[in-house]
Amino acid sequence: MNFFNYRLIIFFLSIVFGLVFAMPSFMQTDAGKKINLGLDLQGGLHMLLGVNTEEAVTSKIKSLATSIKYFTDDEEILVEDLTFNGDTISFIVLDEDEKPAVDEMLSKIKGLDVIINKESYSIELTPAEIARTKDLSVSQAVETIRNRLDQFGLSEPTVVRQGAVDIVVELPGIKTGADEKAARELISKPANLELMAVDEDRADQVYVMTESEAAEYGDVILEGTNNPNEKYLVKEIPILNGSQVIDAQVSFDQGNQPIINFTLNSSGARIFGDFTGKNVGKRLAVVLDGKVYSAPNIRERIGGGSGQISGGFTLQEAGNVAIVVLLVLFKELT
Repeated sequence: MNFFNYRLIIFFLSIVFGLVFAMPSFMQTDAGKKINLGLDLQGGLHMLLGVNTEEAVTSKIKSLATSIKYFTDDEEILVEDLTFNGDTISFIVLDEDEKPAVDEMLSKIKGLDVIINKESYSIELTPAEIARTKDLSVSQAVETIRNRLDQFGLSEPTVVRQGAVDIVVELPGIKTGADEKAARELISKPANLELMAVDEDRADQVYVMTESEAAEYGDVILEGTNNPNEKYLVKEIPILNGSQVIDAQVSFDQGNQPIINFTLNSSGARIFGDFTGKNVGKRLAVVLDGKVYSAPNIRERIGGGSGQISGGFTLQEAGNVAIVVLLVLFKELT
């Protein structure tokens, strides 16, 4: 009889605990852990997006061609017939003595197949680099969509990769046509990457300054991506935007800390070299869709169209920033 009472007490307590922990799910309150209700239970919006990975590869090759032109012009190396045809860049170096400088420049760019026939050069991306570029373009699209949906205020969005190029987006709780339209527009608009100068002269005033006061100095106040309470005062006019970035990859510095190596096209390289040379010791904010992902210090002038972003990243954080830097257009399929 005592054994029976013991089992009855355990059964009763199990029911009580079950009701307590299930209450947030039944009531859909903000307090306590709850079971997320999917589209089948509360309705909402389902979207299938396809990433234009071929466009990402084409854009990278075009930017590479622009960088080669910038380098040869800047170094006064005479080339002719610099052309971009499909997935191949070709050109001729007129002076044999200038070939070592071109070879050295190309050797610093990862993922290239370079074929040299006397003075003629033919350059393509390696199959591995093409695959990496396509894969990262999809990962970047997923990261961008998630970031935007967080701004939209949805608590239970699902953004998952499906196959090689598709992304499934599910937004439970979308009830009205107006909400659906707003969500579609938010997801499908082009990503906006900017590198912006931090206003170091007034940075310590950012938490007491209003937007209008910031505007008087040509500044804007931006939130941090991971912490909306973290504020940055940056110059309103960006230094660079995403169209000038060719590539970004995670690597490690001498202290084995994760960093992001990035490459710019010719116009970006020229602008960035001038800016960093004049602003050593100051910060440069990496901004996506109006939020600051990172604000690393400029250690030295960054010339030649490439540089590093460091900021005490974890490996995962460095990977996220690198993905953010790689912008690509994606289109809605259904």
